[in-house]
Amino acid sequence: MALTIGLIAVINALGYFAVIWAFRASFRELRSATWWFATGFMILAGAIILRGLYWDVGMPLLRMWVPGFAEQWTDATHGRLINIVFGLMKMASFFCALKCRQLLIPEDERHHWPLWRAWLHPTKIRLLPWR
Repeated sequence: MALTIGLIAVINALGYFAVIWAFRASFRELRSATWWFATGFMILAGAIILRGLYWDVGMPLLRMWVPGFAEQWTDATHGRLINIVFGLMKMASFFCALKCRQLLIPEDERHHWPLWRAWLHPTKIRLLPWR
């Protein structure tokens, strides 16, 4: 079972690395909406990759190969304290996504939509193209 979970984590990491690599062209235009989107996705993917590799590959291997150190590490980090790092990475990705959304608002309206409210734009959404 542990081997299967570890294998899934490695396959997921490779998949996310492939997607990050595929978005590399999006970094050409510094601080554009596309740049913010790709940066946010890269940070989020990084958090997912690192969390999966840490919990599903690294810690099981550490417990198997160096059980004494694994126990000391777990005590030092209070078990799940390391998740704060992954959570902060996710928060940084949310910031990037909101910045992307703000830059997608038409420029003449953008000054009415600060970063913390940009996700609410537009106030009315039409699901169908006709009125």
